[in-house]
Amino acid sequence: MDNNNNSSQTADSLLSRMQTLKPKGPLRGKDEVALAAAVVLIEIASSDHVVDKFERTVIINGLKSLFRVSDETANGLMNRAKAQVSSMRGSSSAAELLRDSLDVASKRAIAQVIDNLIRCNGVVDGIEVYLRKRFRDILGLSD
Repeated sequence: MDNNNNSSQTADSLLSRMQTLKPKGPLRGKDEVALAAAVVLIEIASSDHVVDKFERTVIINGLKSLFRVSDETANGLMNRAKAQVSSMRGSSSAAELLRDSLDVASKRAIAQVIDNLIRCNGVVDGIEVYLRKRFRDILGLSD
């Protein structure tokens, strides 16, 4: 019985110590990171106040490719991102979450989706060029 009591005290002590530890950085789930990517993409696509069918296709395909999600999940992420973008001033915090959560290859993949998004409808305007540079800078990628 003394052994069980000692094991219980050791487990309680370990649990107590673990509860006081704080992670070095925020832990982000795949869903949160995917939503952040969708927010960034929606902000770029809606910079002219319209998300056309070409932009929608690039966003959906980009989310599916980047995060290995279904059409339904990608559409859900896009709808949640639209709601989030319409209720906030900007998407810098979403881009910062991507910067802090992704490896360099994944950041480059998102930058490639951004490039595809900007070129997809054949019209590249100044605000899209600005947003491309801004997000690449936040992600830590050179132009």
